Amino acid sequence: MATVQTVLGPIDAADLGGTMSHVHLTIDILCWHMPYGDPALAKEAEGEFTLANVGRIRRNGLAWRRNLVQDDVELTIREVAEYARAGGRALVNVDLPGMGRDVRKLQRIARETGLHVIASTGWYIAACHPPEIAGRSVEELADIMVRELDEGIDGTGVRAGNIGEIGLSGMPQDPWQPAEEKVLRAAARAQARTGASLTIHPNAHLLIHGEKPVDHFDLYLDVLEREGCDLGKLYVSHLGLFPDVEIPKRLLRRGVGFVSYDHFGHEEYCEGIGPGRGFTPDKEEVGLVMQMIEAGHADRVLLGAEVGWKTCYKAHGGWGYSHVYENILPWLRACGATEAQIHRMMVENPRRLHGVG
Repeated sequence: MATVQTVLGPIDAADLGGTMSHVHLTIDILCWHMPYGDPALAKEAEGEFTLANVGRIRRNGLAWRRNLVQDDVELTIREVAEYARAGGRALVNVDLPGMGRDVRKLQRIARETGLHVIASTGWYIAACHPPEIAGRSVEELADIMVRELDEGIDGTGVRAGNIGEIGLSGMPQDPWQPAEEKVLRAAARAQARTGASLTIHPNAHLLIHGEKPVDHFDLYLDVLEREGCDLGKLYVSHLGLFPDVEIPKRLLRRGVGFVSYDHFGHEEYCEGIGPGRGFTPDKEEVGLVMQMIEAGHADRVLLGAEVGWKTCYKAHGGWGYSHVYENILPWLRACGATEAQIHRMMVENPRRLHGVG
């Protein structure tokens, strides 16, 4: 029997139910903070969210510190409970050490909402790495991940059930920063030793008109394969940032298990990087998913609303964790997706991916 390790203990994979495989529940990504250069705007960006400024926050979300930290667990519980009411049953939380992971809070969220919550192990982009990562070898890092998967996290007894999101970052022409390559290799070894699911956060450019995506996926897969990773247990996150379906098709041909479209509801901009640069709008991401379905790949697609910023919360003008069930699935049905295809993407695919044994 395949099992899934949740923060409240193992469950039969058959009981997992509707699942989003890439969400944030306790995130702290101040490593991405990009303050305004203008002192007056920078001062405003240290303040509270209001109806008067939420538009500016959504336009330049990396400039607002409060936007990058989910520090109100009561609010998170209320928002996550709406996901449960909408039909969701499980969430894979990909917060990691250095970016806010708190397994005690994850246990509380699971108990108070009745959801299956899965914790993750590994490390995100280099800017978030705890200092000790620099002095560890690949094998030492792999040992830490295996211990968190097999024994528990930080003496809590709470075991991780997933690896990642393993972060890869840098300028678009660079596949990673050196410490990130080391973590990627370690994650592959940990996956090979445990059979756990693994996801990567690929280095991606926030595109504007006329630009084509740069991708380093073949290099990532080469490294993962050399280190023994079972690519069938790999899911590549944030495919919506690559608006060319030939890219995910190529990943599947190489043996990647699943491709994840998980930025639904993340319709914000990062104009500290440049005018017009931001996340892929839902309309485009729905179109990409439909192209994958029409190409016969519904059995390899995952859907999600990662809720990576506070502006994704309903309380702050977003669509929340329930967005996929409330808005995206009806949209896909209207575009021609069948109930069988939707069930495959939301229930069957996550069960095959996260089940071990």
